Amino acid sequence: MAGFHSEAEKAALSLAEAMDEKAFTAMREAEEAAARFRIGKQRTRLQFQQRGLTRADADIRWSGTSDAKKALADNGWYMQQAIMYHSAAAALYARALYLRNSET
Repeated sequence: MAGFHSEAEKAALSLAEAMDEKAFTAMREAEEAAARFRIGKQRTRLQFQQRGLTRADADIRWSGTSDAKKALADNGWYMQQAIMYHSAAAALYARALYLRNSET
């Protein structure tokens, strides 16, 4: 948008951008949690392979650990936060567009 037509439009757009930034931060946290889960799973598989045990045994053991459960819970939490903030940003962008179009 080239310029603002009103302070309300500017405020809505600024708040939308802030919500989007929070959403992207939450998405990064979710990605980090997913990476922690994958890395832990790979390490467990490697340890079990060195002991001569199967991948299925390693996956079962890993999924029962508190680290795996925390990583999955963190991933779910941050994804929900990202969805919430992106939805709020979309509504605020729509409001800014409405304000721009209604005041011309």
